[in-house]
Amino acid sequence: MDISVSSGVLSFFGRTLYDRGPDAVCLNWTASSFALRFFGDRLEMDATALADTFPGEGDSLPWLAVLTDGQKEPARLIAMEKGRKTYLLFSSRQPQEHTLRVVKRSENSKGRVCLHKLTLSGEPRAYAPPETRIKLEFVGDSITCGFGNAMEADAPAFTTALEDGLAAYPAVAAELLGAQYQSVCISGIPLCNPSDPKYRLLLPDMPETQLPPLSMETQYAYADRYHQEIMGMTDGFTPWDFARFKPDAVVVNLGTNDAFRMSVAGGGLSEELHFQKRYTAFLHTLRRCNGPAPVLACTLGPMNYFLYNAIEKAVSLYQEETGDQRVFCMKFGAINSWGEGFGGLGHPNLKTHERMGRELADALRPWLATGGKP
Repeated sequence: MDISVSSGVLSFFGRTLYDRGPDAVCLNWTASSFALRFFGDRLEMDATALADTFPGEGDSLPWLAVLTDGQKEPARLIAMEKGRKTYLLFSSRQPQEHTLRVVKRSENSKGRVCLHKLTLSGEPRAYAPPETRIKLEFVGDSITCGFGNAMEADAPAFTTALEDGLAAYPAVAAELLGAQYQSVCISGIPLCNPSDPKYRLLLPDMPETQLPPLSMETQYAYADRYHQEIMGMTDGFTPWDFARFKPDAVVVNLGTNDAFRMSVAGGGLSEELHFQKRYTAFLHTLRRCNGPAPVLACTLGPMNYFLYNAIEKAVSLYQEETGDQRVFCMKFGAINSWGEGFGGLGHPNLKTHERMGRELADALRPWLATGGKP
């Protein structure tokens, strides 16, 4: 039997985008997923993989992990191929009952996936997703995505095969806290664009290549504006329904790419003040979208701390304006080059992500336990 994405049989997790035209659900964000329970001997997935290409890299295509019956280790990994294909998710000699979850372990801007339908040799069973007391949302850049975390430090180029979002610090912290989580993260994304709207970041070795302007403050309110823009839309982006996921904490790790832009383009104090102003505005956005309940954790690290003082000032100004005490700042410990080493292209590796997850869980635990200021 065929199971369409609009049948109500599937449960979706993370930010997803429904495309009414082909009746497909796009699961592009790191750790976005779908799940179902079934009795049968074969389950296949009909999905389209869209490649993304960044200068200096080849085509990036999605990697998926198939988790069975709540297991943490994938039963299988799927390296998707470009275009619309059919993928085997489960097979057995005799019909069996299982709960299966398919999770995107690579990131949004490095290959996207749209699910059309499943084909099941058997029948679906009632499935109630496990309830968790705590829900977390992570907003960030390549660090939050887990960019290059399974790569060697001397690897010449990024590959999605060695990006494991399910071992990035959000997954580690969520596991330690017994939480459900979703991530909104894109490699290279800054909090804000520069104060000069005409500025474009030029790549040092490829001056003819201009990256399109991209910032989290223009992406956050939407289900997947990045995907819709890549597909050619210029307005009318689908807003995210914040009632679908009400986090107890929103963890923001932004500023690393803003600092990189400043180091390349200059701007000095004026650009720092611009960043500080936009960070304060973004905190207002988070509250407007998520309500007064979640604690806002404003983090930075472990690659660069240049704008940490600006973040602290932005938080102080926000608190002066609102009286909101459910917000705090935190530095992740720097990458230990001797004890941990590096992942791909100077990013944190699996060891560093494990440590970051523990640091964050320890910082969040008292806020989540009290429901107020610890």
